[in-house]
Amino acid sequence: MDIDSKANKEQKLKRDRGFTIIQVLITVCLIAIVSSFGIMAIGSARASLRLSGSARELAEYLEKARANAIRRNGTATVTIVDAGSYTVTMDFDGDGTVETRTMTLQSGVTFDPGAIGVSAVFDWRGRVPNQLGIILNNDRGRSSSINLSGSGDVTLDNEIFQDSAIGEVTLNSSPPSAVASPSPGSSPTATPVASPTATPTPTPSPTPTPVPTPTPVPTPTPYPTPTPTPTATPTPTPTPTPTPTPSPTPIPCSITAPDGLTFAKNGSPKTFSITVANGSSTVITASHTGTINTVTPVTTTVTGSGTILYTITYPNGNQTGGTIAISSPCGNKYIPVTIN
Repeated sequence: MDIDSKANKEQKLKRDRGFTIIQVLITVCLIAIVSSFGIMAIGSARASLRLSGSARELAEYLEKARANAIRRNGTATVTIVDAGSYTVTMDFDGDGTVETRTMTLQSGVTFDPGAIGVSAVFDWRGRVPNQLGIILNNDRGRSSSINLSGSGDVTLDNEIFQDSAIGEVTLNSSPPSAVASPSPGSSPTATPVASPTATPTPTPSPTPTPVPTPTPVPTPTPYPTPTPTPTATPTPTPTPTPTPTPSPTPIPCSITAPDGLTFAKNGSPKTFSITVANGSSTVITASHTGTINTVTPVTTTVTGSGTILYTITYPNGNQTGGTIAISSPCGNKYIPVTIN
């Protein structure tokens, strides 16, 4: 009995001991790791929502400005002021008065440096002079792009449709010259029968009246020939020689591009932009080297000033990157690309 009682007491003591210190430490570490991953995921999701909300809000104001310009038969403007704000100039409340309001991006969202100073000026048809590309970045390294075509269409991210992708319209230069004859009627129309014409009864002619003898015309008295008065010859006045107006010196065009680009190894496709100033039907050509697959658009024509939005693709996995070359009469730019 004593042996059984002693064994029962030992088992009870083992049950009352609870968890060891090592078990408690392992449990606390697992809870800390899982909580850290959860906090990081929530922070990344909130940053993505702020980026998406800022991009969609800017796209909405671009659409509103375009519709306002068409409705008023005037102009409306959206301008990127700095890294965190932009202005919208239009008739907001429909009272016929144009006003300017400043809009601010959400926390942690900024404009790409190449987009600062860009303006979208909509005319009475809702069009802009050149295609524009605007890139927004958040504090987690994510980006979102907005593209505005020359016809005023606004698209987000990979929905971009470049102006250069629109094909030429081919007109029909040899239209048919034959004209189709009308179809005959189902029933022939009867030819009307002419009514007989009555024979007129001759009327006796009246006796002619004798013509009187004409009265002789008197001979006119000749008028004296007038002596002409000589016309004075005017003294010619010399024509002043106009002073030539000197032609203004044209401002040369220029290109502003990023010094370098860094993309995630599994983040293809990615976008970036360049700014062209004072272009005059300037053709911009893009090419690439290294492990980059494509750069679009390859060729773009710019008149005036504007922003060109490019999209690059590259294979997933460990890549070394490459170089993007921008060539034009305004100058050449070489942008190194790093993929890590």
